[in-house]
Amino acid sequence: MIKPEKDDYLGKLIGNTGSPNDLKVAMRDSFSARRGEFVRIAHQERKGDTKTDVLGRIVSLSRSNIMYNEALGEGISEVEILPSTKISGETVYGKIELVGYKDSLTNEIRIPRRPLNPGAKVYGVDYDFLTQFYEFSEDTSIHLGNLVGYEKGDNVVPVYLDVNTLATEHLAVLAMTGSGKSYTVGRIIERMVSQMNGSVVVFDPHGEYGKAFRNGEINFNSGLENVQDISDRNTLIKIREQFEELQNNGAGILMYTPQSTSFNDKYAGKNKWLALQLANLDMDELVGILPGLTEAQQRVMDVAIRYWKETYEPPHDIQDLLGLLNDMETLRGWDKLSPGETNALKERSANIAAIRLRRMINEAQSFYTSSVGSPTDVRELVGNEGASGRISIIDLQGVSHTARQVIVALICSEILKAAGDADNPIRPVFIVFEEGHNFAPAGEMTISKKIIKRIAAEGRKFGVGFAIISQRPSKLDSDVTSQCNTIIAMRIKNPDDQRFIQRTSDYFSSADLAELPSISTGEALICGRAIIAPLVVKIGYKALLHGGESPNVVNRWSRKL
Repeated sequence: MIKPEKDDYLGKLIGNTGSPNDLKVAMRDSFSARRGEFVRIAHQERKGDTKTDVLGRIVSLSRSNIMYNEALGEGISEVEILPSTKISGETVYGKIELVGYKDSLTNEIRIPRRPLNPGAKVYGVDYDFLTQFYEFSEDTSIHLGNLVGYEKGDNVVPVYLDVNTLATEHLAVLAMTGSGKSYTVGRIIERMVSQMNGSVVVFDPHGEYGKAFRNGEINFNSGLENVQDISDRNTLIKIREQFEELQNNGAGILMYTPQSTSFNDKYAGKNKWLALQLANLDMDELVGILPGLTEAQQRVMDVAIRYWKETYEPPHDIQDLLGLLNDMETLRGWDKLSPGETNALKERSANIAAIRLRRMINEAQSFYTSSVGSPTDVRELVGNEGASGRISIIDLQGVSHTARQVIVALICSEILKAAGDADNPIRPVFIVFEEGHNFAPAGEMTISKKIIKRIAAEGRKFGVGFAIISQRPSKLDSDVTSQCNTIIAMRIKNPDDQRFIQRTSDYFSSADLAELPSISTGEALICGRAIIAPLVVKIGYKALLHGGESPNVVNRWSRKL
């Protein structure tokens, strides 16, 4: 409903009003508005319709004064105006990009198809208007933070993200290092789990998320009781209580690590060793586990894997496969081989393949052998229908680049298969790929990228979604990011990264991209289907401790042993 007009308007529309992304407003004075603020303009879409308010955002401002015109040349800096003198000849213009108006029948946000009236007054917006415009359901949404410009005092405007859309239509979080992207994802996933009883799997290359379970117990940020926003403070305390309850029920935070005693020390023995079964990959996926094999080496590996899968009882011990590569006599005697395949099995090729496989086993330290007990069960990692919410963190700190890709591929492949099980599917799951450009790189085919692209294309129908996080968007595979229907972009200055975002996402306008270099730490521009319209948000506090903060190097340098 349109608000009654007052005399405190900010300015008037001037010029051609036909483009919703390029409206020009003549401001009453230089204090009328600031860049990034929201405005409203009365509009009538059809003849006979009642007027409604269209929401817009000021994306740029220009200000000039004839007294300080550069055409005056040398000596302009000597011009002085008495304090009591009213400055004349000053012009302040703003550029407005429309967000849209709310359709009274569908409640959807629509861009006007009829140009706004030249000369229409432009007004500021208040708390009531914004909260009515950005309606949300707390039952299906999570509070990410507050609208920038409305994040303090009595007029705080909370910004919520729709979890159903976020968790199934994929999320990309793109920002420079140190901008707060991992912290932002941490706030999202802890609320997915504590408030929505969700299941989240995090691939953590640097142990940042694992800090929340350091020493084998849940670690929360200190000072939650002192958060200024009372509503957020109460929610954070409630999240802490909910995680403690989930943990007591055998869920909450679950830690999975490679088979190394250093991880046992880090998590006080409450971590679970990864024991992945290579045999669970399809044959076409298995070819990619050892990149760089020659054609002859791939033939030997292919035969060894087929024999291993068909003649050995599950669970499949990776050491048995290694033994087969050193036993050409057994492989050549297999009755399922053609004469051509038998002749293609060369000792030298098998030896090189075995060396490469052994190196992978030693680097990953995450494969199933009979000495580590039972294989990793994705049904425990994610949970079946009716299970309690959990964040399963896969700590990959110290693991080689290639081994990380194989681990991601194995776990994600099993998740996708279990989710597609018609008789006994696992519960919906949200997967977080930190340092996503290492798992789905542009211009390079990796085993992890192959499965991530499958999830991007097929995961929605099985309830499998993901967040891919990167500080270098231009190094991400464009097919993956183009499938992300929600984008959280924080400070990005690199022109290549900005152009990549513009190419792969329809949600960013040129004005949005121009905003990215100046976004402050802890703020984010959010676009896409999980939010009703593009917004710049101040990200709120986290309950769980997070390890992504930069170290205080001066203090560490000066520390004496």
